[in-house]
Amino acid sequence: MDRFSLSLSDDLGNPPGLAFGDHPNIGDIIDDASIQELDQILAQRTLVPAFAPIAELRLRDPHGYRGQVSGPAASPLRLPLTLFGVATHAGRAAALTLAALSSLGGQFHAQGLDGKLFYRVRRAALYDPGFSAERLQETLTHAGLAPERLVLGLTEHRAHASAKVLERLFADLRALGIQIALCGFGDSHGALLAVQALRPAYIELGHGQCEGLHADAGRQDFARATLDIGRRFNALVLASGIDTEQDLRTAEVLGIPLLQGAHIGSVDPQPRKRLRKKLFGTGGPESDPGPEALDATTVAKLANDVTPVGPDYSVAEVGELFHVNCRLQTLPVVEKGKPLGLVRRMDFLNLFLSRYGRALYGKKPIRLLMDAKPLMVEHDTPVSEVSQKLTEHNQGNAPPDFLVTRNGRYLGVGSMVDLLREVTVLQLQMARYANPLSGLPGNIPINQRISDMLRKQREFVVVYVDLDNFKPFNDAYGYSKGDEVIVAVATLLLSECGVLGDFVGHVGGDDFVILFEDDDWEVRCQRILATFEAQAPGFYNDTDREHGGLWGEDRQGGRVFFPFLSLSLGAVRPDPSCCTSYHDVATMAADAKHMAKLQAGNSLFVERRCGPHRVA
Repeated sequence: MDRFSLSLSDDLGNPPGLAFGDHPNIGDIIDDASIQELDQILAQRTLVPAFAPIAELRLRDPHGYRGQVSGPAASPLRLPLTLFGVATHAGRAAALTLAALSSLGGQFHAQGLDGKLFYRVRRAALYDPGFSAERLQETLTHAGLAPERLVLGLTEHRAHASAKVLERLFADLRALGIQIALCGFGDSHGALLAVQALRPAYIELGHGQCEGLHADAGRQDFARATLDIGRRFNALVLASGIDTEQDLRTAEVLGIPLLQGAHIGSVDPQPRKRLRKKLFGTGGPESDPGPEALDATTVAKLANDVTPVGPDYSVAEVGELFHVNCRLQTLPVVEKGKPLGLVRRMDFLNLFLSRYGRALYGKKPIRLLMDAKPLMVEHDTPVSEVSQKLTEHNQGNAPPDFLVTRNGRYLGVGSMVDLLREVTVLQLQMARYANPLSGLPGNIPINQRISDMLRKQREFVVVYVDLDNFKPFNDAYGYSKGDEVIVAVATLLLSECGVLGDFVGHVGGDDFVILFEDDDWEVRCQRILATFEAQAPGFYNDTDREHGGLWGEDRQGGRVFFPFLSLSLGAVRPDPSCCTSYHDVATMAADAKHMAKLQAGNSLFVERRCGPHRVA
């Protein structure tokens, strides 16, 4: 092997600079027993197929699925890296590849999956005499998959070098209707040479060119250049590392036609046949979203689809996973869908790579070394709440990753970096709709919060806050003094609403809204009234303070005495079964505020109805 090929990732997924023979783990387990295990898997056809959807931007439906196989769950060859490593060493690369395509093709047909099946073929299989177009056609026919529905992926750095040697094989594959995809485009030198030599139907941008696409102008420029190459060579471009919503949005703007990654859909034995409705954006950055557009503020969108390990995985196997995937920072430990803990890369490697770490722990189950008490949050938890929980939970020096669950079952892994980024985005969104005077959320975030609470069937209390006698005060003292009062009210409300789940919004003018979730909401409302009653005289001059108010004009122009400023609070406890939207809640709250204003001075009116009046 020449020095150039040694510097590149080989088709087993090893990182740059590490050839197969140098692998510290696979070489240790290749023996007669492992080869017998492989032969048994092939004979009994016990490979486990799984698929990840590839989204087509224009149609917003799956263009196809990327297939991959692993060994049986209880087998020492369950990891794909180990499985194919043993097959290559034992000269069974072609047999395993054909068996993999048989398993994938059979399930692809049985599940009625649409589009094309993408499969990345290993270098060893291409050079194996047992791999031929004729044998592949037989395999696909037996599996019930038409050859024109198969796309074989080749890694770019070997494609142009292999084209001459394998020219006859590629010609035979194309004659059957099988298409070729050039994988990892841009991850090494020779990209254009590979396109010229192979003339692929698909050009796949490597993960290294897609990770952080939204924040990297250089990667965006490379994607545009690749799209241009694709047009010139009549090839579709596939971005294979779309793992975050931000990268998906950027890929949409760039116009990359095919997208695949953790954010599009996870690898699953029974993948989605339709993509999530909210996966793609509905408008450009200048569109003005309504309440529903701010719906993606829960931790579900931060759940990175990291394939978990079982509690009985050996420490050596986990070390192999960390070694192969240099980007893997946190590994979830899950049993039958229930999350048990986390294994963090730095902590693990510090122990495993210590002087006697491998010898002492290599064969022990990973459950002995995992963090058994990580933070776990449900998928519908607001990101602001997760941020607070994570701060409270992370008292030590452990990286603040966390597990996301859906009904107690593992959904994904969240990271502090993603959380902070989302909180920042949310803050910017909130600022866009915030009241410029108080800085509090305005109508759209208020309505969104109420809609969220109704959808989640959570008990909460809405308190509509209104200033009494504010107009005559503003007329007499001027807008500057009036603004001072409004800011003082906003500050007072916030001071009494520091409990997790509380929300304070500014409807506009002298109207505010509070959402409470704690049972002591009424006590806190009474404190707000008492505090403001003590503050109010301080807004007036000595003369008006002595008189207990000021003289001004009413709406009819008559001279009327107006007492000190006061607050009217109207409270309602919406029943989600009676209130179909935030409109119903707003109507109830406005009615309650009106009843409160009928009382003199600082007052609280509690509406006992749980839903709005319906007109027959």
